[in-house]
Amino acid sequence: MVELVGIILLIFILILFILILAGLLGLYLHVAGFTLVEVILLVAFPMFAYFAALPVVGRNINGLTGGISGTVLATAKMFDVPIVHLGRVVIGVNAVGFFIPILITFNMLVSRRIPWKYFCLLAVIIAAVTYLYTFIQPGLGVVVFLFAIPPILASGIVFMFRRMKGLSDLNTALLSYAGATLGVLVGADFLNLHKLASHDWGKPTLVSVGGGSVLDAVFLAGMVALFADFIFRSREENILGRLVKVIREAWPR
Repeated sequence: MVELVGIILLIFILILFILILAGLLGLYLHVAGFTLVEVILLVAFPMFAYFAALPVVGRNINGLTGGISGTVLATAKMFDVPIVHLGRVVIGVNAVGFFIPILITFNMLVSRRIPWKYFCLLAVIIAAVTYLYTFIQPGLGVVVFLFAIPPILASGIVFMFRRMKGLSDLNTALLSYAGATLGVLVGADFLNLHKLASHDWGKPTLVSVGGGSVLDAVFLAGMVALFADFIFRSREENILGRLVKVIREAWPR
């Protein structure tokens, strides 16, 4: 009985912690220039989708870190969408890890909130760097070694762009996110599709682009790029002050 109460309390604290982090992330995304729909897609939709899917997965959490990551990866498989059959290998995409970053990036480009020219240049650089850090690991697929390097590099390059003539008003957060996301997607997944399709997996296998969902390199690249952008911008702007101001304005009096 005592053990059951402890587990329930641990789960409650974990969910509360996740909700607080999600709220802070959503607030920062709003301040950084993301639209309400983009914030919902990046924060609210994955969170509620996972909470809804966890009971269906029905896996026990054994240990804190490993168990939770294992449960998240198992839940991610529920969002895989098969597309092409190549013998014993099926190429597909993940609804969370692939579609959400792509839709957000595409919307930024269509609405002209980020410049096409610098976005394409950034994406090519990040794709090339990411490809150098990738390898195929049986049971997982494409793994990006030191996956934080490409998105941090993307954010640093964007700040170099901002210092160029005529780009002082460049939204570094949006461009960092878009460039890191698409660059890692191309460098890690698209450029390795031929290797994945020809790899001997030993059994019929679904190879999913963005298959790690919220733990996939594509999804995480955008998050790391935004964090790096926050660090870089904090040296030039009072980002925390802007966040506190937004909280005060929204707080009921």
